[in-house]
Formats: sequence, structure tokens, C-alpha cells
Amino acid sequence: MKKNAGIGLLLLVATITVCHAQQVYENRFERPLSDVLKDISVRFDVSVSYDIDTAGLVLPYADFRIRPYSVEESLTNVLAPFDYKFIKQGDRHYKLKSYEYARRTPEDGEKMLAYLSSLYPDKERWEQRKKCLQREVRDNLGIDPLLAKRVHSKPILSKTRKFDGYSVQNFALETLPGLYVAGSIYAPLSKGKHALIISPNGHFADGRYREDQQLRMGTLARMGAITVSYDLFGWGESAQQVGNASHRSSAAHIIQAMNGITILDYMLTREDVDRERVGATGGSGGGSQAILLSVLDERYKAVAPVVMLASHFDGGCPCESGMPVTLSCGGTNNAELIAMFAPRPLLVVSDGKDWTASVPALEYPYLQNIYAFYDAAENVQNVHFPEEGHDFGINKRKAVYDFFAAVFSLDRSMLNESNVRIEPEDELKIFGKEGELYPEHAIRSFEQLSEYFNKGLYADLLSDLSIEKKAAGWVASLGLQRKEDVSHLNTLIYNHLRAVRDWHNNHPFTTVPEGINPTTGQPLSKLDREMIADSAMPGEVHEKLMSGLRRVLSEQQVEAVLDKYTVGKVDFTMRGYKAIVPDLTPEEEATILSYLKQAREQAIDYKNMNQISAIFEIYKTKCEQYLIGNGRNWRQLYKDFVKKVNEEKKKKKNKK
Repeated sequence: MKKNAGIGLLLLVATITVCHAQQVYENRFERPLSDVLKDISVRFDVSVSYDIDTAGLVLPYADFRIRPYSVEESLTNVLAPFDYKFIKQGDRHYKLKSYEYARRTPEDGEKMLAYLSSLYPDKERWEQRKKCLQREVRDNLGIDPLLAKRVHSKPILSKTRKFDGYSVQNFALETLPGLYVAGSIYAPLSKGKHALIISPNGHFADGRYREDQQLRMGTLARMGAITVSYDLFGWGESAQQVGNASHRSSAAHIIQAMNGITILDYMLTREDVDRERVGATGGSGGGSQAILLSVLDERYKAVAPVVMLASHFDGGCPCESGMPVTLSCGGTNNAELIAMFAPRPLLVVSDGKDWTASVPALEYPYLQNIYAFYDAAENVQNVHFPEEGHDFGINKRKAVYDFFAAVFSLDRSMLNESNVRIEPEDELKIFGKEGELYPEHAIRSFEQLSEYFNKGLYADLLSDLSIEKKAAGWVASLGLQRKEDVSHLNTLIYNHLRAVRDWHNNHPFTTVPEGINPTTGQPLSKLDREMIADSAMPGEVHEKLMSGLRRVLSEQQVEAVLDKYTVGKVDFTMRGYKAIVPDLTPEEEATILSYLKQAREQAIDYKNMNQISAIFEIYKTKCEQYLIGNGRNWRQLYKDFVKKVNEEKKKKKNKK
């Protein structure tokens, strides 16, 4: 084995040497990017995995970019022309990714915080900076024009459900005409004025309906705080109006902030709310919203972002970073934005297995320095869990309970999660299981919001929403009972359809040189070149779909999904063969069906019906060749069939 490996390496080196010998100034020392990356992997003995598409990419001055003393400098130089980057994922493993505007490194965060700190050596300079941020964050988010267009109708409220020490009431607020934000209000059973804690939902599975969210809301309510849990834009009930895909848009960034402000406006009209004890908390994407709300709205008195805060990560979803908020005042980040909350009480919960791992050594000391301007360093806390990951687990919830119990004087004796009732998802919905209770004027598509936004910016989103609707319809036709299976298949098929679309759009027929079709001797058509380009899509896209389908579906159900992709061409074509060859033998029928199923599975990776039909034509030729080889006179059979069809048409016409 070692001998063979050595020979393989020698052959590779020899190939590289020959290749290098062919590189000269006149061709800019060009080499395919994929070849250069393979060379780097061998040269430095590292593994390289890909989240990027290198097909057809050619790197100029290729080998001159490699630094023999550093794999990382080599990767930086090689990837830079294509806006790609690498992430180290082990001692000898690098993952290649597209540039991410919202994600940087802790080293970048450290430099940025040092730069920001240099701008305000004292409280006076910091207050000047804060005023700039307050103004430009609002402008860059674009929140005020949308707030001005809000409606101010009464909330829709469900009946109140009472449990051990607290109650739950679902609500919906109309924000823009026909657009609603839905959620649930958890309140103590005791009378009087209570603290209020707004809790925007984060990017955890099942949204605000999940168990840990209900436990947190119910426990804080039992402890004496009114807590409000509400959907992200494009999640939960909101998705019934605008579709899930709309969540990943810059519009979501603005609308979610508007929703948070509107909910607080309503809650502060209630007589049971203490306006001097208003807080916000959320995990992950909910933490992003809590930070942003604290900047936009000075009515908050305490804030607790969980597993979110970092100086080098703005949030990977456009709903968190879709608008250029962090470009405000020459450049900022979430650490500086939450520092604006000083000197009011702030809790930052972090862990060792996501981007918040840097908080104890980086962001927390920075925040302490800002709070020290106000002689209030004790008002900022960091609770860090070095062995935990990205979740809102029991330890993180306890940190939040302790924080709000201290700053809002909540009743610690009521801190017992076992007393909280976990309600089914449908119980927490205000508009019914399928949205059947929405008012007649409620919008039913993201496109209906276009008057508030530049519609041209959302062409890709509208395409995504169309794909999402198609995938959901296909899955619904299967009549599955398990919610988990439906969710899995919706996501699986949606991702596959998007991958096929994106590959097709990013690899137009012009990427394939003109040439001759060897089977016809004619110049390659546009369709020929499209299919050649699309056939280069990585095989794992197909494999992921098929393995994912077979994980939860029977083979018959898998075939039903593939039939949706190809609009039933297997059955339609098979019926045609039976009509042309009425005496097909069972063996012939089985063979033809096998060919057509091969065509169907291959065709699902192509973009449009012209391409799908072209794939089936290839296999139909195989079917006809098989019949000829089996002693059938295909030409005569087809001629007789056409004659019969024409005669039948003539008879029908004469009868009329």
C-alpha cells in the first residue's frame, strides 16, 4: 500500500511539473483553480473540503500565489480573486467557503474593538459616538419610514388559559395593513403591576413553540414577570402569510424590528405592566433582535442576549444583517451596539462552542470599560459555559432567571420549570392550525408587501418562495402524518430545487464552447450546451436528495415524488409504448419501465421541461433500440399506430 501511494504521489508531482513547464507569461501562468487546490492539499498534507463551486474557474499567476512556508497564506492568495475564503476546522483540515460579509474571525473582532476604543477614551467622546450610532443605525435599517406606515388597530386576543401560577393568551397585532405578528403572552396570576420581558424568537427548531421557549416564558411568568413570545417574520404563523423563504431577506430585518417596537407599544398600554421594569432577552437570532431593540428603543431597562453577542459576527441570516446597520458611523459591531445600553443592567450569556467563545476574553472586557465610564462596571455581567454549545439549555435559562430576578425583584421561590405546561403547537396559534382564521384582508404572499420595498431587490426571494410552495405541495400530496417527516421533506426538496436552479443560472450555455454534436453531426444547439453545463452539477446534490427521500419514504412514495419532478412522464410514456406495441411481453414492459425510471431519476437534476424531455428522448431511443433488438419492427409498429390514430380522429370529425 505504501509503495502504491508513493508511486501515485510521484506521478502527481510529475504531472504538476509538466503542467508548470507549460505555464508562461503569455498565458498569465493560468491553471484551473481546482487543480491548484489539489496541489496545495498534497504539498502541505492537508485535507480540503468545499462549500464552493470551482467548475470552470481559472486562476491567473497560479503557482506564484503559493507560499511554500504557509498553507494558510497560500490558500488566502489562491482564493482571493474569487471572493472565497477558508476556515480551519482541525489541525490539518480546511473548509473552503464563499466570502461572508457578516462573519469574521475573533482576531478581526479584537482589532476592531481596539480601533473603536481608540475613538472614545472618555465618557464625553463615547456619548458623542453613541449619538451618531443612534441616528445612523435607524437610517441604515430604514425603520422610521416603515413605522410611519403602521396601522393602529386593536389586538386580536384568544381566550386565556390558566395553569400553575401563570396564564397564557395568544395574540396578534396588525402592523402594516394586512400583515400580522403573532405570539403568546405569559402572565402571573397575581394582581398588580408586573415586570415585562419581551422575548423575540431565535433560530431554533420549532420556533416559539419549542419546549425550552415555553419553559422559559412560563417560569418567568410564575416568578412575576409578564413575558411575550412572538414569531420571527416568515416563521410559525407568519410563514402562513409570507412563506418561510421570506425570512431570509433584508425586509425581515426591518419588519422584525418593527414588530418588536409595536409589541412593546401595545404591552405598555396594559395596566398590569410596570413601565420601569421592561426587559428583553432572546437566544441566537432572538439575541440579535434583543440587541437591536435595545438600540432602537430606550424604554428597555435590562437586556440579556444569549449565545449571540460577538464583535466578529453580525448574524448569518439576512434577517439579522440584511440591512447595513454595522456600517453605521464608519463601522461598528454588535459589541459596540449593546455597549450603548450602558449603564443599564446587561447580561451576556456565552458558550465555548460557537462564535461567543471569545466573549470572556474579548467582548466582556470591552463592555466593562464602557460601563466604567458611568462607574457602573458591576451592571454588566457575563455568564460563560465553556463546555456547552449553541442552545438555550437549562444552565443558560437559569442564568437569565437569576439576572431578571435580581434586577426586577422577581420571586425566586417560584423558579420551578416542572410546573410549566408544555402546550401543543396548535394551542399557541391565534389564527388556527392552517391559518384559516386570518381576516379576509390579510395578505397571503410576500409580493403583497412590495409596495413597501423595492420589488426588484427581491426577485430571487420570489423565486425561492415559488420553489418553497412547489415543494410543500408535492410533500402534501403524500399524505404523511408525522410532522417531522413533512418538515424534513419540505426542506430537502426545496434545497434540491434551489440547487438545480442556482447551478443552471450560474452556468449558462455560454460557458460551454460551441462545437459539433457527435450523435447528429450538427452544431451544438443552445439546449445541448445547457445540458452539458447543467450535467456538471456535483453529484452529491442528487445523492443528498435521494438518500433523504429514502430515509423517510417507501420506494413507492419516492417514485411519486420523482413523478412530480417530471410531471408523470414515466406513466405517460409507458402508456404510449403499450399503445404502439399492444402485445408487449412482461419482460419487454419491465425493461422499458426500467429505462424510463432511469430517465426520470436523471431528469430531476435539470432545470426545465425542455431539458427533462431531452433526457427522456435519450432513454426512449434506448427503449426503441431494445425493441428492435428483440425482433420488433419498430418503424412499422409506429407507422401503424400513427395511421390508427389518424383514422380515429377522422371518424370523430365525420361524426360531428
